[in-house]
Amino acid sequence: MRSGIIAVVLLIVIIILAAFFGHSSPTGTTPQPINTVTFSCDAGAAIAATFYEGPTTPASTPDQPPTPGGSVALILSDGRTMTLKQTISADGARYVSADESFVFWNKGNGAIVQENGQDSGTYANCIVATSTGQGSL
Repeated sequence: MRSGIIAVVLLIVIIILAAFFGHSSPTGTTPQPINTVTFSCDAGAAIAATFYEGPTTPASTPDQPPTPGGSVALILSDGRTMTLKQTISADGARYVSADESFVFWNKGNGAIVQENGQDSGTYANCIVATSTGQGSL
């Protein structure tokens, strides 16, 4: 139990440092995180996520929704790190890799990872363990 708490605290510190030093916008300014969250998942897995707000792109046609401009910087408990762009979602928030082979879904206090179109068994049933910041998930 104690090692799990230490791992969560370590993930939070790493995500904050990664967010501060490694995330920049196309204009060269460093965006401010709106929320940093640690999710606890099945089988002891964890996801540290720092959410960033970005400008929304208006719809190109009236029948299309606007495209959100946010992003999320992730640190997974298996050691992988990545920054994903926010994309259109009918419900909750959806963040994807450039080729959409990796998808991070977030709704309310829950999250899930999909890899290559399949739910990831490692990062299933994730719920918020800690949250700092003022923005909503």
